[in-house]
Amino acid sequence: MADYINIKGSTIQYLDSDPSNPVVGQVWYNSTTKILKGTIAGSGAWSSGGAMNTSRSYMGGAGSQTAGIVYGGENPSVTANTEKYDGSSWTEVNNLNTARSYLAGGGTQTAAIASGGYIAPNDSNLVEVYNGTNWTEVAEINTGRSIYCGQAGTSTANLIFGGYDETSPNVVVLTELWDGSSWTEVADLNTARYNGGGSGSSTAALISGGNPGGIADVESWNGSSWTEVANLNTARGNAGSGVANTANLAVGGSHTAIVALTENWNGTAWTEVADLAAANTGGSGNSGSTNTATLSFGGTPGYRTQTEEWTVTDFTIKSFDVS
Repeated sequence: MADYINIKGSTIQYLDSDPSNPVVGQVWYNSTTKILKGTIAGSGAWSSGGAMNTSRSYMGGAGSQTAGIVYGGENPSVTANTEKYDGSSWTEVNNLNTARSYLAGGGTQTAAIASGGYIAPNDSNLVEVYNGTNWTEVAEINTGRSIYCGQAGTSTANLIFGGYDETSPNVVVLTELWDGSSWTEVADLNTARYNGGGSGSSTAALISGGNPGGIADVESWNGSSWTEVANLNTARGNAGSGVANTANLAVGGSHTAIVALTENWNGTAWTEVADLAAANTGGSGNSGSTNTATLSFGGTPGYRTQTEEWTVTDFTIKSFDVS
């Protein structure tokens, strides 16, 4: 640890005083006090955001707290409607080419991806990418699937995993990798599931919880294989999640009941933090967000238009022993 003192700004800032406006996650070495310090996020809270124009559940979502996007879903018929969020309100933009629900979503507001989904009576293998204006159909996934197969990454480097296939054996372990032009099957999940919360990137993903039966298992992807890590505190499916495989939120969901629970993942363990204002399942969490600023929108019970914003504005400064 003593080597940190000699880095002097290469990886950790080397300062003669503490910064006046540190941000969550910042680390620095105070050369005056000779102490290594960093900021640790506070507990955070949910607050009301702007309502969507189209009430829905079981849709795809992507982006960030101030630049989100929602697409597809059902109410109760499937919809192709797409809306963008600017941090306060939703605006309708160009629709998906194919209406569907229970699809996987990921990417950013200007470069989103929509994979799979359900179009009665079958699961879909359709994939569409969004360029900020229009949706375009691209190469299909190898195995059609729905009921929230997990998705992580961008519109040009993506991972889809798990889900539900109407053909036997139904619950899917398959993982497929998107390189921007085609899908390739790679290593399977350890535990087959649908309704799992997926997030991260194509080389560092996380899947948390799922169904059938309410699953607490969490797995982390390192670019070549899945490894089981610490379980959720509360087993559930349909828990919207976001961020990365080292910093994550699992939001709401259901097993024996619909819950408002939020759990924070720090790369090692899950901790229960502030609940949603209303219990919710079948909503979307923004996969491009952070665990200090994210969105939860839509879902059930009922077909919701509500948006909730998660923000961590408080933090503590902690000193680290470098002796």
